Amino acid sequence: MIPSPLENDYWRTRSAGEAIDQGYAFLRLTCACGRITDYPLPLLLQRRGVTRDSFIGNIGFKCQKCGSTQPGIGVTSQTSAPGYFKR
Repeated sequence: MIPSPLENDYWRTRSAGEAIDQGYAFLRLTCACGRITDYPLPLLLQRRGVTRDSFIGNIGFKCQKCGSTQPGIGVTSQTSAPGYFKR
């Protein structure tokens, strides 16, 4: 059985390249304070030290609202969004 993509632990153990190859365009970060951020995967790959082989769970994120460093991680596919990244 494949875990649900909505489960935080599932995406922490996947690489950025796997998410892109499966058609996802955004990394969804949710914080306990209620802030939700959709981070574009192509922008994520431009960060220093992040490659397609980097595990998503090993990439550091920090909430701008409360300072938490433990956001919930998931992916979203917003293919109809303006400026959608296409290879």
